[in-house]
Amino acid sequence: MTYSLTEPQQILGQRAREFAFEFLDPILADLDRGQIFPKALIGRLAAHDFLGLMVPKQSGVPGAGFVSHIEVVQALSRSCPAIASVINNHALVAYAIAHWGCESQKNAYLPAMIKGEKLGAIAVQEEGPIPGDGPAALLAVPQGSGFILNGTKTFVRNAGVADVYLVFATIQSGLTGFVVDAGTAGLSVGPRLETMGLRACPVADLSFKNVAVSETTVVGGEDPSVAGQLLSIGAVAEAAQTVGIARAAVSHAAEYAKRRVQFRHPIARLQAIQTLLAEIVTDSHMAWLGIRHAAQLIEDGAPFEAEAAMVKLFLGRFGSKMLIDAIQIEGGMGICEVVPKHISGPLPLARMFRDIAGTTLLDAPDDFPDKVVAAAVS
Repeated sequence: MTYSLTEPQQILGQRAREFAFEFLDPILADLDRGQIFPKALIGRLAAHDFLGLMVPKQSGVPGAGFVSHIEVVQALSRSCPAIASVINNHALVAYAIAHWGCESQKNAYLPAMIKGEKLGAIAVQEEGPIPGDGPAALLAVPQGSGFILNGTKTFVRNAGVADVYLVFATIQSGLTGFVVDAGTAGLSVGPRLETMGLRACPVADLSFKNVAVSETTVVGGEDPSVAGQLLSIGAVAEAAQTVGIARAAVSHAAEYAKRRVQFRHPIARLQAIQTLLAEIVTDSHMAWLGIRHAAQLIEDGAPFEAEAAMVKLFLGRFGSKMLIDAIQIEGGMGICEVVPKHISGPLPLARMFRDIAGTTLLDAPDDFPDKVVAAAVS
C-alpha cells in the first residue's frame, strides 16, 4: 500500500488550504468567540466540491474518495476544525445514503447535499450508557407501513442547522437508521449546548414525539452494524482533524520559538524546545500514517474497523499532548486567548487546545479497545 497522494488528491489539498486562507482565516476568531455557524460558507464549500468527496462516482457527483476527504479535512482543520466537523457530519449522512440507501433516497438527497442545498447531521448518541438503554432512549415502533419514533438523541452536531438527519433508533433487531427531514412533525431541536471547542459547529439534542416515518426512510435495512461502521469512519475523519490542528500548532510554535529570545538567543536553539517540537512532528506523522492506512482500506471497501480503532486509541493518548507540548513552548503566551499589545500576530494555541479536545474525545465506538485487541491476536 502506498501513502503517496495522487496529483488530483494533492490539488484538492492545495485548494482546501487556499480556501482556508481566503475564507476561514479572516473570520475564525469571530466564529469561535461568537459560536457562529457560517451558513454562507456552505455554498462556497460545495462550489469547491468539498461536500461530496465520499459519495461514489456513479451517483453523478465528484466521488474523489475517502482519502481525498481526509486530505481536505486535515487541510481545513489547520485553520478552522469546527468547519471540518460540519463537513464530516454532513459527509457521513451522504455516505450512508450512497452506500445503504434506496434509489429514491439517493435521488431525493444526494444531489442537494452535494450542492450544499441540504445539510446533513447524524444522530447516534443518547443519555443512556448505550443507544436503546435508558428512559429517554429513541425507540422505533412499527405502525402500519412505517414506524413511530419517540425519545431523545443527545449531542447532535449540526443540530438546528441541518436539513436532514440520519437518526439511529432502536427496534427489535437493534439500531436502525432513518432519514428524517428537519421539518418533520414531532421533531424538535433543544437549546444549543455550550461547548469548549469546535464552537462554529452547533450542537444540541433532538427530541422525537410521535414522529411518523415511512418504511422508505430506513437506511441499510435493519442491519445493526451500519451505525458502528459510520462511527468508525467518523473516527478516522476526526483523527484527520486532530492531525490538522497539531500541524498548525507545531508550525505556530516553531515560528514563535524563532522569534522569542532568551539568554540572547532564540529559544529555538535550546535542546529542550527542539525536543518538544520533534515529538509533536513525530506524533502527528505516525498518526497520519495510521489515518492514511485506514482511509485507504475504507476507500477500497476492505475491513477497516480495527485500524480505525487503533487511530482513535493512539490520538486519544497523544492528541491533547501535542497541543500541551506546543503551548509549553510558548509559555504564558500559549494560554492567552487575547493577544497582548506587545505581541504581533495571533495566539491561536488556546483555541486549538479546546478544539482538539472535541476531535479526540467524542464519538468513539463503544468497543474500539476490543477491536484493537482482536486485531492483535488474530
